[in-house]
Amino acid sequence: MNVTSSPSTSDPSPAHPPAMPENCELFTLPRAAAQLSISKRTLERLIAGGVFPPPLKIGRSSRVLRTDITSYLDQLCRERGDQRGSS
Repeated sequence: MNVTSSPSTSDPSPAHPPAMPENCELFTLPRAAAQLSISKRTLERLIAGGVFPPPLKIGRSSRVLRTDITSYLDQLCRERGDQRGSS
């Protein structure tokens, strides 16, 4: 009997999902607010007022991109005339 059953090397489902690029890191609203040193409610007001970008919706969850936090902080520093990262 000649059975040629070998495990497939081109398995379409990898054992580990691909790593997410750094700029796609997601934060919950409380964690994003903590990164900004503000309350979650203040972050919600900034979002509602159009000052901060709207979060991504994943099901019922809201997530904020790391790049949105960084961009918002850069904008605040530009408005003040500061250079972010310098002391």
